[in-house]
Amino acid sequence: MSIVLDVRNLKVYYELGNGVVKAVDNVSFQLYKGEVLGIAGESGSGKSTLGQAIAGLIRPPGRIVGGQILFKGKNLLELSESEWRKIRGKEISVIFQDPNSYLNPVYTVGFQVAEAVEAHNGGSPKHYIHKAIELLKMVRIADAPRRAVNYPFQLSGGMKQRVLTSIAIANKPELIIADEPTSALDVTVQAEVVELLLELKKELGSSMIFITHDLPLLLEIADRIMVMYAGKIVELGSSHHIRNNPLHPYTRGLLESVRYERKAKLKSIPGSIPSLISPPPGCRFAPRCPFAYEKCRKIEPPLKQVDGRLVACHLFNEGGNDG
Repeated sequence: MSIVLDVRNLKVYYELGNGVVKAVDNVSFQLYKGEVLGIAGESGSGKSTLGQAIAGLIRPPGRIVGGQILFKGKNLLELSESEWRKIRGKEISVIFQDPNSYLNPVYTVGFQVAEAVEAHNGGSPKHYIHKAIELLKMVRIADAPRRAVNYPFQLSGGMKQRVLTSIAIANKPELIIADEPTSALDVTVQAEVVELLLELKKELGSSMIFITHDLPLLLEIADRIMVMYAGKIVELGSSHHIRNNPLHPYTRGLLESVRYERKAKLKSIPGSIPSLISPPPGCRFAPRCPFAYEKCRKIEPPLKQVDGRLVACHLFNEGGNDG
């Protein structure tokens, strides 16, 4: 499989009055053509910041302080904003969590979809209204010609999310970043939107990064899953491996804290994500980990290949807990 995206040693920090927040801290991974890569973790794990960095959307006080983001071999961190405008929305698109924050209330949804097409093809949005209607049909909006003249406030939450999706796919992007696209929707609508996204990805031949706190959802839709904790990758492997044999204690904790198997007894992960201004030494999960020992609290575990996936945990390093 060809590599579409290659993230190397990426660091994204936020410089605040009380210190520097290391939101993404030395993260590396690859995304393959046609793949769905799920990124899971609690709030504060760095998953959304990572998505924003890939899309060139980090703004002050945030700053990318190190690493590379190679998209089809080109380092995106070297692009000017004008160069980014040619790529964002055409080759790389983002579907955001809250449609109300990204749809303009004073323009019809048809105009806004047409505007997304016009941005990379020239002319005027009014020249692309028919194209906009076709895109609204693609995302299964019934009676698309009538809905195209509606304003966002006239649509349901699920329908607005579909409009955002139509904007994201307007120019057939090679990479779609879906950042918590279903978290504000009820369960039924959520399932419909996820099914739609997967169908569109397949139809367009795109690769997708799907960011969510909902690990069981990723088990159903992702080819591989990357679990993040406090700005770090703790486990990265196939959905099959993550479902059947999660290795990192945090991954296990995420799965045990939600009901993804009927007979499973729910458990919560004690404690909370540490301060990213002054994270604990060693493994950042150690203060919450039931298996932590002295080495965990002193030495940061490297991300190592174990049983067909990557894991950052001393329990799976050579020598076990005798060090």
